[in-house]
Amino acid sequence: MSGAENDAAMFDEATLRVFRGGPEGGEPVDYRVPIAPGMVVLDALHSIQAHQAPDLAVRWNCKAGKCGSCSAEVNGRPRLTCKTRMDSLPRDFLCASPGSKCIRSMPCRAANC
Repeated sequence: MSGAENDAAMFDEATLRVFRGGPEGGEPVDYRVPIAPGMVVLDALHSIQAHQAPDLAVRWNCKAGKCGSCSAEVNGRPRLTCKTRMDSLPRDFLCASPGSKCIRSMPCRAANC
């Protein structure tokens, strides 16, 4: 990849639709996030938390695909956000926690816990 192509890739953007709410309900909210080569969904969620929504709860532990604490539903499929590369997804996608009771924002407690 040439320097110009690499620079263009670093300023590419994606839209993440993240569920925001609490036990009483909520709704998806769209966030535009700059993406860089090698970026994973967890990095994008951390970017949202750092720059757009500091109250967004993001659950993670190892960032190595071992613990499963960063699991979420990405475009209807259960995924580890620390291992799901942004370049493997469409530029607009949904990220939410599946089959769980919502506590606040995105992270949720498993319904069977």
